[in-house]
Amino acid sequence: MTLLGIALRNIRQRYLTSGLTALSLALGVALVVATLVTGGIVKQAFESGSGLGYNMIVGAKGSPLQLVLNSVYFISKPIENISWDFYQEFLPANERLDGADGIFAASTATAVPICMGDYFRSHRVIGTNAAFFDKLKRGSGEPYLFSSGENFRNDDFFGGVIGAAVAQSLGLQVGDPFAPTHGADDGAVHDPFMVRGILARTDTPIDRGVFVNMEGFYLQEGHAKPVSEESTDTSVEERPQSVKKEAALLESSTLGARSHPEPLPFEQREVTAILLETASLPGLPPELTSMGLRTTINEGREAQAALPIAEIRQLLDLFVKPLELLLLLVTTLVVIVSAIGILVSMVGSSLERSRDVAVMRALGARRSHVLTTVLFEAILLAGFGGLAGWLLGHGIVAAIGPWITTNAGVSAGLLSGAWAEAFLVPFLVVLAVAAALIPAVAAYRTDVAKWLQSG
Repeated sequence: MTLLGIALRNIRQRYLTSGLTALSLALGVALVVATLVTGGIVKQAFESGSGLGYNMIVGAKGSPLQLVLNSVYFISKPIENISWDFYQEFLPANERLDGADGIFAASTATAVPICMGDYFRSHRVIGTNAAFFDKLKRGSGEPYLFSSGENFRNDDFFGGVIGAAVAQSLGLQVGDPFAPTHGADDGAVHDPFMVRGILARTDTPIDRGVFVNMEGFYLQEGHAKPVSEESTDTSVEERPQSVKKEAALLESSTLGARSHPEPLPFEQREVTAILLETASLPGLPPELTSMGLRTTINEGREAQAALPIAEIRQLLDLFVKPLELLLLLVTTLVVIVSAIGILVSMVGSSLERSRDVAVMRALGARRSHVLTTVLFEAILLAGFGGLAGWLLGHGIVAAIGPWITTNAGVSAGLLSGAWAEAFLVPFLVVLAVAAALIPAVAAYRTDVAKWLQSG
């Protein structure tokens, strides 16, 4: 019989002790795997917001991190709104009433407004326009794809698009109506919108969003900016020339067609934030343009500009990386405890088998054969227990995967993993060998004559 066969026979003879040792190893490794994978998912959830087709967010003065959390990840609360006039400063002449470029138009490639404040069954509702999915790109530079339906049109006041996670969790399909609530899930119910399209999964916060036409969003109760009595009592003839041009533009456009509700006047509009893709100067990357534009906006009094990637990196440094270090410490301690379990098991078994070792030596086995057999036992226990724990850990992640996908917008399944896993089982085997050296050396030094005479 080979030394490996002898080691397997010894394990089978002590099946209860060996089974409990392997089980403790499996549970420890499962905890380590689940911890590593979960930590990776948390990091991926935050990093997924760094590539959403825009490199700057403009919003009300306040915390730039809160602005990013609210606008990118749809968590936290909006700081405040910024005026519609300020949003128009990012638009080119053909999109403005006065026919002149906005102050920041030369530095802007795409400016997409968003309005927030409503919910639909715990999912954030984002009012925007068709440019969100027509002009913005995913982090890989690819356009947004629809698993069914299509993007809503700007003249479709009550059209909407929902993310993949929303469609999956709520069972909505193209053509289904949905009525957002104001401010919270138990708030006042607004007019219904209709699902025009369902986005293909992006593994970004977009999957958890409910996007509606901004024109319909403005028409909901409580969304119009209050105006002074003087402006509401002023006759059309006495209004400023810019307001008259606005009314004429709305009347002549598809947005002002009689088949649609009357759009909200520009003077009563506000936006929560503006998602900006800055323009590239000749021979220079857009990042250089964004730095100058950010400084100019932040020096003003109306708004602040935040760079999502910089804020996300700060968020990772402040919260996620310390959490990763803590998880790494916990997993290291778990592996060490598992190795100690092997040590205790092997020491106990070596004391029980001292006579067996003496018999093996009497039959011609060398000391090195005895030592190698004990080490083989440790390697087999660590290998079987480690592999079983690895499978169990991934099974746990797969079981909670749907919950992670719904709440974090990141796919998690049986094959989700972390690079550190590749070193886990080999590291555990090395620790097991190190822990088994004590009982292996004890077996190596067994006094043959003493144990044979005592028998």
